[in-house]
Formats: sequence, C-alpha cells, structure tokens
Amino acid sequence: MTHPLLRALTRIIGPSVAALILLVLLPGCRAEPPPSYIRLEGAAPTLTDAPTSQALLVVFWASWCPPCREETPGLLELAEKPPEGLRVIVFSHDAHLQAVEAFLGGPPAPELHLRLDEGHAVARSFGVDTLPASILVVNGRLVARFSGPRDWNSQAMRRLLEKLSREHPSRAPAPAH
Repeated sequence: MTHPLLRALTRIIGPSVAALILLVLLPGCRAEPPPSYIRLEGAAPTLTDAPTSQALLVVFWASWCPPCREETPGLLELAEKPPEGLRVIVFSHDAHLQAVEAFLGGPPAPELHLRLDEGHAVARSFGVDTLPASILVVNGRLVARFSGPRDWNSQAMRRLLEKLSREHPSRAPAPAH
C-alpha cells in the first residue's frame, strides 16, 4: 500500500521526483549518519585476567582488518596515556600472535593487554560480529558500544570516554543494619 501523499505527488510530478521529495520530507526516511555510540545497559560478561580498573574499553580487532589498522595509532596512544580510571584490553581475531607482531613491528604494547580471541568466544559473549567494535564497561556494567574505526586519542573521544565513565560510578554495597 502506498502513502497517500506519494500517490498525489506521483500524479502531479511523476514517480521518480515524488519518491525523492518524500525521502527528504517524511520523518524516518532521511538517511542520517549512525550515532557515535550506542548506549548499553546490563552486566558485562566476565573477563578473566582483565586489568583492574573502574572502566575498561574492550576492543575487538584484527591485524588483517583495514579499519582496525586505521584506528591502531590512536588506540595505542589512548592505551599508553588513558584518561584516569580507564584501561584498554584488545581481543584480536588473528589466528596467531606472529601476525599481530608483524603488523605492529614487534610485541604488542603491554598497555593494550592484547589477547587472541580463539574461536571468537569473547566476541560472541559481547555480541560482536563485525570488526572493529569496542565496548565500554564501567564497574562491571555495559555502558556503550562503538562500531567501526575511531580516533581514540582525539580530545572529543577522550572527553566522551571520561563522561561515560563518570556517569556510572561504582555502586558501593548498602551498609548492613
């Protein structure tokens, strides 16, 4: 069933022009850029041997992935000098650590806390199916999902990570009476 406005416009100005006008005018039909992040809520999957921190940026990445390679310099800078209370942990979809080392020109920086995600088990537990993808976890809670490459070391991204981390302070247990 066609929209009544589309039928009227089609009779007056033709089908191609009418469809184009509706794409611009009707709400919900406009192509807009995706949000910079998607808010998440709920408990995060447990990560063994994760760095101790109030906030973790969990990054899913691979050395063979062009967008992942694009974001690597900023990700390294963020990991080496993170905002207070934030640590980065990278799960690589590479089959062998040698591929990562070849791309990075040596062993991964310790600040990346890089691990191979064998069988993509961790990615599946976080609902990740495309690379790169990053999830901000604050105090064990899912907070935000970033899809696609990012300029992780930009001032805007650092401010956003700090803001999102502060919005979810640790929840101290209630005092016992």
